[in-house]
Amino acid sequence: MDNTRVNSMLTMPIGKLLRKFTPPAMIAMSANAVLNIFEIIILGIGVGIDAFAALACTFPIIILISAFASLVNTGTASKIAMLYAENNQEQALKTFGNSVILLVSFGALLTAVLEIFLEDILRLCGASDVTLPYALVYMRIMLVSTVVLFSMQSMGRLLHIQGRPKVQMMLQIGGITGNVILSVIFVFVFKWGMKGVALASIMCESVSWILYIKVFSNKKAFLHFTKRGFCVDFSLIKEILSIGVSPFAINACGCVVALMINLSLIEVAGEQRDMYLGSYAIVQRITQVLISLISGLGLAMQIITSINIAKQNYIRVRGVLMQSIFNAFIIMCIGYGFISIFADGLMSIFTTDKQMIEIGATALIIGLCTFPFVGSQMVAVSFFQTIRRPRASMIISLTRQLLFLIPMLVILPHLIGVTGVWWSMALADVASVTISWIMLYTETKKLSL
Repeated sequence: MDNTRVNSMLTMPIGKLLRKFTPPAMIAMSANAVLNIFEIIILGIGVGIDAFAALACTFPIIILISAFASLVNTGTASKIAMLYAENNQEQALKTFGNSVILLVSFGALLTAVLEIFLEDILRLCGASDVTLPYALVYMRIMLVSTVVLFSMQSMGRLLHIQGRPKVQMMLQIGGITGNVILSVIFVFVFKWGMKGVALASIMCESVSWILYIKVFSNKKAFLHFTKRGFCVDFSLIKEILSIGVSPFAINACGCVVALMINLSLIEVAGEQRDMYLGSYAIVQRITQVLISLISGLGLAMQIITSINIAKQNYIRVRGVLMQSIFNAFIIMCIGYGFISIFADGLMSIFTTDKQMIEIGATALIIGLCTFPFVGSQMVAVSFFQTIRRPRASMIISLTRQLLFLIPMLVILPHLIGVTGVWWSMALADVASVTISWIMLYTETKKLSL
C-alpha cells in the first residue's frame, strides 16, 4: 500500500482533497446515467416513443438488481476502506475474494429467477400490449450481463478506495464511448431497435469487465485475486451483508416506489398511459444524472472519512462532512436551476411530441424543486454508512419512501390528477430531508465531532 495516499487524506487541506477525489468519482458514478441519456435519445430517434414507456416498465426491475448489488458492494467497500487504512492486506484480500463469491452467486440466482417470471413482472410494472415486446427484448438481453455488472461496480469502487480513481474514470469513459458508437450502428444501420441498444451494452460491459479483471490480477496492487481470498469465510460474509442491508433495503423500497409511480400514472392517465410512462422514463434519466453526481461526491467523502475515522481524527471528519454537504447543495442548486430554466429544451432533445414535452417539463420543474436540499440527505446517508450506522441511513431513506412517498402517491393523484405524482415526490423529499438533518445533528454530537 502507498502510505503517501493515506497520509494525504489525513493531512491535505479538505477542500483540496475533495477536489482531487470528487471529479473522478462523479464521472465514475454518473457514467451509467450519462449512458442512459444517450441510449434513450438513440431509441427515441430510431424506435419511437413506445420505447420510452417500455424503459419505464423495466425501471423497477433495474432498481431491484441494483439492490442486490449494493447488498454486497457497500459492505465490501466499507470494510476494505478500513482495512486499507490499517494496512491489513491479508484480511482485505479475503474480503475481496468472498465478495466476488457473493456477487457471482447473487447475480446468477437473480438472473435465473427474473428470466423465468420476466413477462409477468413486466406486466405488473405497467407494460401494455404495445410496449411489452420492447421491454421483453431489452431485459432478456440485459439480464445476461447481471454478474458482469455486479462485479464491475464492486471493482470500480475498490479502485477509488485504493486511490486510483483515474483508472476507473478512464475505463468508464471508454465503455461509454464504445457503447454509444455500437448503439448507433446497431439501431440506425442494422435496424435492431431495443435489441441493438441492449447488445451494445452487454458487449461493452464484457470488454470493460475483462480490463477490470486484468487490473485486479496485478499481484503488486494492494487488492488482487488470490486463491486464499476465495476461501469462504462465513463470519466475513455475515459482516459484509450486515453493512449492506441498509442500501439493499433502500433500493428494494425504491423498486416498490418505482412500481407505485408507474401504477399511479397508469391509473390517472387512462388511455394515455404509455405517453405518461414514456415522459416519466425521460424525467427519471435526467434526474439520475443529478443523483449520480451526488453519489460520486458521497463516495469521495466515504473514502476520506473512513481513513480519518480509523485514525480517530474526528475533527477532520466533521470538516469533510460539512464541506461535502455544502458542495452537494451548490451542485444541486446549479443542476435544478439549469433544468427548470431549460425544461422544455431538455425534453425536446428526446422527443418532438409536444404533449410529451409538456408532461416531462412539468414533472421536472415540480418533482425536482426540492433537490437543492436532497443533496444533503444523500450525503447524510453515505456518512451513516461510513461510520457503520446502517440503521440510521436506512431510516432516512425508508421514511422518505414508505412513510411519506407511497401514501402520497395513493392520495394526491386522486385529488389533483397526474401532477399529484410529481408533488408527491417533492413533498416526500421535504419531510425526509428534515429528518435527515435532525439525525445527522444528533449523531455528530454523540461522536463528539
